Amino acid sequence: MKIKLLVFLLVIFSACGRKNIVTTESVLKIDLLSESRSKVNNISEFATNIEYIPLQTTENSLIGNIVRKIVNVGENLYVQSSEEILCFDIEGKFLFKIEKRGRGPEEYTFITDFDISSDNKILTILSSSNRKLLTYGISDTVFTFQRSISLSDPIPYKISILPETDKIFLAIPPWRGTEPTLSLLINTAGDTIHFKPNCYKYKMVRKTNYMALNEMLVYSIGNMVCFKEEFSDTVFYVDAKDNFFKPRMIFDSHGSLGTPEVRGGSETPGNNITSIANIFETSRYVFYWFNTIANQNCILFDKENNMKYKLDIDNRLKTKIKDDLSGGPDFNIEFLNNYCSGGKLFSFVEAIALKKYIEGNDFKNSDVSDSKKGELKKMADSLKETDNPVLVIVTLKN
Repeated sequence: MKIKLLVFLLVIFSACGRKNIVTTESVLKIDLLSESRSKVNNISEFATNIEYIPLQTTENSLIGNIVRKIVNVGENLYVQSSEEILCFDIEGKFLFKIEKRGRGPEEYTFITDFDISSDNKILTILSSSNRKLLTYGISDTVFTFQRSISLSDPIPYKISILPETDKIFLAIPPWRGTEPTLSLLINTAGDTIHFKPNCYKYKMVRKTNYMALNEMLVYSIGNMVCFKEEFSDTVFYVDAKDNFFKPRMIFDSHGSLGTPEVRGGSETPGNNITSIANIFETSRYVFYWFNTIANQNCILFDKENNMKYKLDIDNRLKTKIKDDLSGGPDFNIEFLNNYCSGGKLFSFVEAIALKKYIEGNDFKNSDVSDSKKGELKKMADSLKETDNPVLVIVTLKN
C-alpha cells in the first residue's frame, strides 16, 4: 500500500500499536537528571585519534557556511552544504556532487534530509518542500537519478536507510498534534511496511511560534536505525528481520519531559520541564543534549561503566573540548547538526581560523609532541585563507 493510504491502516492497529512493540533484555537505561560523575575536558578521555583533513577546494567543491549533515560510508564522505551534496574521499579529495535544484521530475527544491545506503550505492534525498523522496544511484564519478516518490501529508522531516536493506525509515514531527503517525518504514517503491501510530495527539489551543526539526531524533549505529519521538522517554530501533520498532534506550526523566498539552498550549510548562535536543550513539558512548528552562546540558554517557560525564558548551550550544592529541583548536560537536557517522565524530574548522590558531600561544604551548605539532603546522601553512574548511575526524574508544 502507498504512503497516502496509511491513514486508513491506522484504524486497524488499535492501542497505539502496542502489540507490535517487542521489548529486549538489553535495553539501556539512563537517568536523565542524575548528577554527572565529572567533567570531560580533553579529547583523549574518550578518543584514540584526531585527524585534520583539508577538503579539496575547486570551483565545483566549494562548501558554504552551513553544513547540515555528514555521512561516512567506507572510504567516502558525503557532505550536505546548502542544496548540494558533495562526495569526498577519506583523504579529502573531491570526487563529485549532486546539484539538482529545481521543480523537474529528477530535481528537488530543498534538501530536508538525506542518507546513503550501507553498500555505498544509493543516495536518498527527502525534499519536503515539494513533497518528494528521490533516489539516485552512486557510481565512482556521478549520482544517477533512479526514481521519485510523491509524498502526502503529514510530510516527514528525517530519513534513514536501514543498513543492508531497501527499506527507508521516515520520521514525522508532531507539529500539528493531529498527525496519524510519527514513524514509518517504507521500501524504495514507496510501499508502507510498518508504522507506529501517534500516541501523543493534542489539540492546538494557541498557536506556538516554533517548529523544530529536533522534535524527531533519528540516528544510525552499526546496522540499526534508531529514533526518539518528542514526547517519549524511549529510543526505539528498527529490527531489520521483522520490521518491528523495539526499545533500545530509556531516558528516565522522572516525569519531567514536555507533554503534548504543553506543546499545544493547553498547559503552562513548569520550571522543571526537560527536553532532549539531540542524540549521537557509538559502540561505547552516548552523546546527548538535554534542556531545562534554565540550563542546556551536553552529556557523554559511557556504556562500559554506566557513568555520565558533562561536556562544556558555549552560548551556541557547541562543545569545547581540548585537543590534547594533536594540539589543535578546541573540538566542537554541533548539537543540532548530524556530525556523527560510522562510529566517528566530525567537526569543521575554517582555514583562516586554523591558520590564526597555529600562530597563537595556545598552539605553541600545547603539551603534545613536536612531531604532532609539526604535522599540523605544515598542513595549516599549506592552506589558503579562502580554502574549504578543514574536516576534523575523531576516532572514539571502543
